[in-house]
Amino acid sequence: MTRRRLLAAAAAAGSAALAACGSSGSGPSPSPTATTTPPQQPPTSSAPPTAPPTSGPQVLIDQAYAEAVERAHLLDLYLPDPAAAPGPWPVVLFFPGSAWRSGDAKGGPTELSGGTTAALLAQRWGPLGVAVAGVNVRSSAQAVFPAQVHDAKTAVRYLRSRAAELGLDAGRVATMGTSSGGWCASMTGVVTGVPELEGAELGYADQSSAVQAVVDLYGPTDFTAMDSQNLPGSASHDAPDSPESALMGFPIQSDPVATQRADPSRYVTAGSPPLWIAHGTADTTVPPGQSQLLFAACERAGATATLTLVDGVSHDDSYLAQGAAQRQVSTTRGGTTTTSSDPDPTYDAVLTFLREALG
Repeated sequence: MTRRRLLAAAAAAGSAALAACGSSGSGPSPSPTATTTPPQQPPTSSAPPTAPPTSGPQVLIDQAYAEAVERAHLLDLYLPDPAAAPGPWPVVLFFPGSAWRSGDAKGGPTELSGGTTAALLAQRWGPLGVAVAGVNVRSSAQAVFPAQVHDAKTAVRYLRSRAAELGLDAGRVATMGTSSGGWCASMTGVVTGVPELEGAELGYADQSSAVQAVVDLYGPTDFTAMDSQNLPGSASHDAPDSPESALMGFPIQSDPVATQRADPSRYVTAGSPPLWIAHGTADTTVPPGQSQLLFAACERAGATATLTLVDGVSHDDSYLAQGAAQRQVSTTRGGTTTTSSDPDPTYDAVLTFLREALG
């Protein structure tokens, strides 16, 4: 009996050690202090959310902005060093692309997200006083549209509810994303006053989900038009097993009216937040015509938007780091559109746009 008890105690100790290793979280770099809220812990419980330490850049890992669904409904928040960049800070919510297939893309990069990650944005922009959140929304296997918009809007409301505590500026919030994450960023930004797209039941209904700027990198717009815009070699988006059909929960052309509820261009108004859109002209995953549709909607509505078409680039955002030799830039404001070749679509250009839009 004594030997059996010793073996049982040893097994229990080993299980505890493994559990401790598995809950440590993974930050983007060893330098900032990282703290974790357990992924399974909903924010409505009695356990308070993780509070940031008081000095140095901080990373708050796996913050639950709604009751976690596996790894969905978690975000990582990168806070600047208050000594180097006093707050309150504007915050950019970043949604990585995954064709809506992943509920855990915030660590990135994913196959479809390009090279941009929340950690990279924080490395570039944190020293300049910008907070960044990498956000997981539910995959299409976990929930169909409009669940992903509900999630994104709830993440905005969650951060706004904690703005004073975290040193964020609740009046300066932007969304940004690549591919399907670009769609998520656009939908979050342009959809306002539509109760069925708010997801208020997920929490923080007393907070606004409005944002002040949107950065959409090669995201889709009108799913029903994608096949007609496809470049040679592109896969069908009308297919029953396409990412867009999986998101909607049915083959998209079987109910085009319902599908068009997921089209951000249909919600653009003159009061929509400024949009910064970029797309490669050789993209065989999401046709560049999709970004042109969104920009055209901004033109018609009198909204403010910039569209950069990067010549010869596929489903990628490498130009943000290295610039683009060949590009066409269109800007619209109040119904007037101008074209030029500037600015170069780099991370610095995106930051300049955010500064102008957020104030």
